[in-house]
Amino acid sequence: MVTCTVLAAPPPPRTLDATLARLARVAELYRDNALGFACEEAIAYSGQDSGHVRFAYLFIRDEHGKLRDYRTWKSGTKGEEVDPRDYHVPRFLESAYLWAFIFRADRQPLYRFELLSEETLGDRKVVVIRFLPRAPIRKGVNDWAGDARIDRETSQILEVEAYTPEDWNRALLRDVDAALAPSRDRHEDSKTYDIERIVTKFGFDKNGMRFPSCVEITKARSTVVPGASHDALKTSIVRRVTQDYTKFEFFSVRSSDEITRFVDAEGTLRAAP
Repeated sequence: MVTCTVLAAPPPPRTLDATLARLARVAELYRDNALGFACEEAIAYSGQDSGHVRFAYLFIRDEHGKLRDYRTWKSGTKGEEVDPRDYHVPRFLESAYLWAFIFRADRQPLYRFELLSEETLGDRKVVVIRFLPRAPIRKGVNDWAGDARIDRETSQILEVEAYTPEDWNRALLRDVDAALAPSRDRHEDSKTYDIERIVTKFGFDKNGMRFPSCVEITKARSTVVPGASHDALKTSIVRRVTQDYTKFEFFSVRSSDEITRFVDAEGTLRAAP
């Protein structure tokens, strides 16, 4: 008797529209759970100066109803607010949690999205989505450009690489300049580009919902050397800042079944009472 093994067909590639629809529901989950957790944030920095400091970190809704992060000293409470800049932190990301809001249904028309590829990140299959702001660019609304790596199965954000629009454009110019460098006269002046990149990893999982675990902000100085056939691009790190989030405390959280159901649901997700 001849036996044969039937291999399951791989899942079809997810379309951009379907992924964005699921991400819009995930964004509503984030907004719904934003006030339900606190954690500890450790910021370390190096460059011209170096140091480290530790804060208690939570989200609040301010007097205007806007969600924002809040740093204090005592974990899990809304004590006296502290500002990292008062403790010599040269640069930090104020709201690592809010990357998801780029994909809110009301924010999506303010961006241009492109489905770049499917790849593997750790043990997860991910889709890579590029997001670029549409004019006019408004601070705090659509003022970032970059790539987001999205869990293919759950549509949770796993990693975001982001730039300000100005740094994004500088990076494009740098890459073009570096590609043309071998054909340029070696006596021409070198060009220097200072570019900041922010990478946020969503490494903490609670009931299938991902929370930020680490931010790395790197400011690099790249010099393009004309006429060089090799190593036309020379890069050095000017400043690096890391923000690590640990010791999560959840005051309320949806179950994994609820999270899965909401992400898979058709239509608009309604906030929990």
